[in-house]
Order: sequence, then structure tokens, then C-alpha cells
Amino acid sequence: MQHFLKQHIISFLLLLVTSIYAQEVSVINNKGTILNIRNNTVTTANTSNSNPVENDIWFDTSSSPTTIKIYNGTSWEKLSPTATEGSVFFAGATGIPTEDNTQLFWDSTNNRLGIGTSSPTNKFHVTGAMRTEGILNSDGTIGRPSYRFKNDTDTGMYSPVADEISFSVGGIEALNIDEISNNTTVTIKQTLKLDGHILDENNSAGTYGQILSATNTGTIWIDTSAINTDTQKINIYTLNADGKNLEISLENDGETTKQTDLSALKITGDVSGTLASTTVERIQNIDVSYISPTDGQTLVYDNTSSQYIPKKTFTPTVSERYPNAIQTIAESSNFTTINFQSQDFTPNNSDYTNTSNGIIVLKAGRYKITYRITSEAINNVRVGGEFQLTKNTISVNNTRAYSYQTSSLVNKSTVTMVKILDLIVNDKIGVEGRVYESDRGTPDSLSILPEGTMLTIEKIN
Repeated sequence: MQHFLKQHIISFLLLLVTSIYAQEVSVINNKGTILNIRNNTVTTANTSNSNPVENDIWFDTSSSPTTIKIYNGTSWEKLSPTATEGSVFFAGATGIPTEDNTQLFWDSTNNRLGIGTSSPTNKFHVTGAMRTEGILNSDGTIGRPSYRFKNDTDTGMYSPVADEISFSVGGIEALNIDEISNNTTVTIKQTLKLDGHILDENNSAGTYGQILSATNTGTIWIDTSAINTDTQKINIYTLNADGKNLEISLENDGETTKQTDLSALKITGDVSGTLASTTVERIQNIDVSYISPTDGQTLVYDNTSSQYIPKKTFTPTVSERYPNAIQTIAESSNFTTINFQSQDFTPNNSDYTNTSNGIIVLKAGRYKITYRITSEAINNVRVGGEFQLTKNTISVNNTRAYSYQTSSLVNKSTVTMVKILDLIVNDKIGVEGRVYESDRGTPDSLSILPEGTMLTIEKIN
């Protein structure tokens, strides 16, 4: 309402005059006193009234928006202050609102406040020294510390966890300070380079040649003479042939070799007795049998007696046979024995007996048996061959293998079979083969070739 009345009064005055000079008139009040009343002028123009009197009003239209001014008897004072965009008003020396954008400025475009600058680059930008009673920063991170620098934002100080401060340089933690139970620990995470002195618990930097030594409360500098500096090593330490005298000598000491009698040195544990006469009684706390070993025996654990005993360990044995010449097998429902008559090495005659139609084992046990047969088609026909392992001339289950020759261009084929068998003394192992089919109307044959044909028996247990 006040604003509305003010606007109407101003409009009414503007309708009455555009340039009215102040006049004084005399009036009598209710008490009969004569008073002087001044009729002030209100001017709206680009320039002020040329003869103003105190309290004249001037609507200065030379600026936008229009500025309302009042004459104080000496000069025109603003009633409606205006300023540069971004100005923050404060009371001047006369108490009238004033501005100083170089020292106090608000960037309304970027929502930034500048102190000492009219171009703030952060939310709060201070140019010059700043004093505060305290700053509550965020914890920050190793790559973006809470206290960092304008042109190096990954270098500064941050807090990884409560009661802990770290300093990062280039996004790498270089130093850490933490507190646990009122004790602080400073940890250098990177290389420590010292250009000055290190002070000990007595606030002493030490003297040339001294070293730091730990104490119950910290560290102190001490002279090297306070520690043993003898760098000599034992040069000779030989146990004599008598098994009890140890010869010892230090290098470069000028002394003769010294001997120490160790015969009375008692030994307990897995090895008992004295150094001159020791007995191995246990190995890893397992008893060792007193049975005297024989040639070829080794010490093995026996589950029955729960101790180590001397025993001859298993040694694998092998026998292997090859054909002497080409052998022919015919197309038939019956198998023909493959003859193996030659050998590259002679097996132990207490383990095997080699015959022309197989190998006889002389010791019971578990054996790995392998046969390989290479056959060749005699005529330019397609021929199928079938082979099997025999034990004492009886076919062994799951030991058959099959070959197939297609023509004179592809006329050779090789089959291989491996079988594990438990054998007893004098079991004979052999191989049989036959032609089971050809593409001619008349029976055909296959040739068994010496190259690529063999029978091997290996004792594995």
C-alpha cells in the first residue's frame, strides 16, 4: 500500500510541475505559532535542477534504471542505490551503501564468491592471506586429497580412516601418520632422503662415525667402538677321522689350529648315543628296526610292525620279442599264432623264457603286456585283419584289434594293444591273427611284417 501511495504522489507531483523552485510560505499552526514551510521541487530529467534547495527530489533518467536522488544542501545523494552486476553492497564511511568489486564480488553466472578478486575460479576464491578459527574438510582420497593445490589436484593431504593422516604426491601415498591407543606412528611409504641430521632421544645429532642404537625408550647415537667389529670367520672346521675331534681355526689370526674333543657330546632324539658312537633309532619319530640289512636292500616302512625295516624293493623286469621273417595269415574263422623269434636284448632267465610262439613268465605278479602288429595286403584287394592276445593259447578278453587295407596304394596297417594282467608262474603270453574278410570271392591273406611287429611284457608289481 505504501508503495502504491508513493507512486501516486510522485505521479501527481509530476503532473503539477516539471521544474518548480522551492518557496517558503508562512503559516499559523493550532497554537497560533507562525511557521515557515518550504515547497520543494521534484524534477525528472537527464540533468539536475540548476538551483536546487535542500530536500529537492531528482529522478535521474541518465542511467538505466532511473536513479532517485535527494539534495542535501550541498550535493545530490542516491535514494535508490545501483551498482555493477555482481556488486556486494556494504556500508561506506558515511553509512551509505557502497561497492568495491575488486575486493568483494559475486559471480551469479557460476555461483562463486570472490574476496580480493572479481574473477573467482572456485566456489569461494580468496586472493591474499586468510585467517580462520577452524576448517572442517572432507576426508579426501589418495587421488583427490582434501587439502590440494590449484595446479596439482592429486597432491596434498587426506584422511584414509579415523585418527589417520596421509600425504599423497602425484596420486601415490608417500607418508602416513596414525594413532592407536595414544601412540602415533609415522610411516614413510616411499624413499626417505635426508639432507639434514637425525636427532636421537637426547636431541643429539651425533658425531661423525657414530651409529644409531636402539634403547628401551627410543634410539641414541653411539660410537662403533662400543660394538664388536671383529669380522674374522672360522677358516677351518674339520671333524677328524676318529669321529670325535673337531679342528677349528680363525682366518688371519696367526694362531695354530685348535682341536675340540666332542666324544662326550651326547645326542638325543631320533639319533641317540654319543658323537663317537651314534645309533639311528627313529626317523621322524618312527622306530627303525635293528634287523641287519643284506645286499641290495633298502630301508622301507612296514605297516605290520609300524617301523622301518630293511627290504629289497621291487625292480621292474622286461622281455621283448620280434619276428625273424614275413609270416602269412589266411582268411579263416580260426586264428593263426604269430611267431616271435628274435630279440634285441636277453631278459633275465630267472624272470622269463622266450619261445617261438610266446613268452613264459617265471614269477607271479602284475604285468603290462603290449603287442604291435604291422600287416600288408598281398593282392590289390580290400582286406580286414583281426588280432588278439592269448594266455596259455586261450584268447584274453578285450584284447582284439583290427586292421584294414584298402588297395595296393594303401596296403599296410598297424594295430597296437596294451593290457594289464595278473599272471602266475609259467603263464605263456602269445598273439594270434586272421583275415576275417576281403572283397574278392576267393580267400585272401595278409603278410605280417617284421618291421613294426613285436610283443613286450613288463613286470610292474
